[in-house]
Amino acid sequence: MINYANYDNYDQLYRDGFVIVDFFSDSCGPCKVLARYLEDIAAELPFVNIVKVNTSAYPRLGADNHIDAVPTVMFVMNGELKERVVGLLDYDELTERIGQYYYG
Repeated sequence: MINYANYDNYDQLYRDGFVIVDFFSDSCGPCKVLARYLEDIAAELPFVNIVKVNTSAYPRLGADNHIDAVPTVMFVMNGELKERVVGLLDYDELTERIGQYYYG
């Protein structure tokens, strides 16, 4: 499932279970590629929660999370940050990390 974060709901969206948080900008080419990968993952693995944060629309969320470049992807388990990756991950890298953090 894909949820879009804003100032009011961000804290609630990543607290429970395994969550992929995608910090992006509408003007970022690699972000658009990553968005397609995440849409495929959401369709194939409905148990994975994906939270998308538009740093152009919600710059304070980016600043609060120390986002210096997009795309930045955070892998979170029960509110605990497991890994932060800056730059485009390919589909295989994403699914590998899902397996690592969700099942591992």
